[in-house]
Parts: sequence; structure tokens; C-alpha cells
Amino acid sequence: MSSAMAHHAAPLLLLLAVAIAPGPTVATTTPAINATCTALDAGRYDHPYSYCAGVLSADPAAAAATDERGVAAAAINVSARGAASTLSVLTDLVDELGRCREYYGSMVGSLAGVFDDFQAGRFDDAALAKARSAAAVPEKCDIVLVQGNAKKDPFTKENVDNKRLSGLAGDIAALATSSKKG
Repeated sequence: MSSAMAHHAAPLLLLLAVAIAPGPTVATTTPAINATCTALDAGRYDHPYSYCAGVLSADPAAAAATDERGVAAAAINVSARGAASTLSVLTDLVDELGRCREYYGSMVGSLAGVFDDFQAGRFDDAALAKARSAAAVPEKCDIVLVQGNAKKDPFTKENVDNKRLSGLAGDIAALATSSKKG
């Protein structure tokens, strides 16, 4: 599926999941859930009884089911809601990562300019400010990811490392410049 198709499919899947979502959750193990999960466990499927019964007992549609078909339909809906939720988070995360990508692109360009200035002996307060500004980019990315809709930051370590490295580079360049002056 193309990116554009996935982007347009996300709202449709979310609406579908909401439309089929049951009301408030009541944890109840019923005879149909018990029989279905026991049969799965005895049949050596990948999901033990405790997982099966735990997930399905929390779903009112599964609790209302009277046979394996009803439990299966409820399990499919539970899975569809989980997939739609993950798709929504991924869509938000892709958008937020795009913003981080723009920030880091700007950071790389800024640091390249600082390097050129430094090599040419033009490391003054403006160049130092550019270097320090670049060191703030990883934090901007962290904020976008943590406070954004996805509420996920898969790049915490990289952002911390880049903040430290760019700050270190700016500080050492400032030190080297001030040592040359004095």
C-alpha cells in the first residue's frame, strides 16, 4: 500500500474500529469464552488460556457471545481496534518524525556553516550563537515526539547524544577561539 493510500485509509480504519467498538468494558469470563480458550490451549495454538481469557473477558462483545463464532467475531474486532490504534500512532509518529527530520536537516546545514566559518578564522559571536542554536535542535525533536499526538520518542538516545556532541563541539570551538585571542 502506498504512503498516500495508507494515509487515507487510516481515518477509514479508525472510523470502522470506532463503529464496531463495544461500550464500557466489563471483565467477565463466560462459558463461550472459557470453552473457546480451553480449546485453543488444548490445541496447542500460540495463545495460552490465560491470555485468551484475559483479553476476551475484557470485551463486552466477547462476553455476550454464545459460541465460538461469536467469540471469534469479537476477537477480530478487538484485533481491528488494536491495529487501528497502532496505525493512528504510526501516522502521527511519521508526521512528527518529518518535523524532526526538518530540524536535523537545518542543524546539519548550520553546523556545516559553523565549520566553514571556523576553518576560515571567522568564529565570532555570531558563529558561536549558530553553534549553540544547533545544539538546541535535538531537544526540539524530543519535544515534538513526546508532546505530539504519538507520545512516542524512538530517538531519545540519539537526541541526547546529538545534543551533547553539538554542545561539546561549540564549546571546544569557543575555547579554541578564545585561546587564540588571549
